[in-house]
Amino acid sequence: MSREMFDRETLAKFRAMTPRQAYETAKDAVYRLGAVSSTDFHEVWEELVAHGILTWSQIEEFDGRRGD
Repeated sequence: MSREMFDRETLAKFRAMTPRQAYETAKDAVYRLGAVSSTDFHEVWEELVAHGILTWSQIEEFDGRRGD
């Protein structure tokens, strides 16, 4: 299993945001860490979904994916 990217305090902050804000903030954090592979993003999205912050449908919508 992959490591957790976010600590409890950060996850609590994400929960207080709208789904779009949480998505954008998490995406920016991945870029700031220098991680930019699709695997890096997938691990972050998995973590946010596992913690009930985002759904896969929301991630796909925000990411602009269609029919992937």
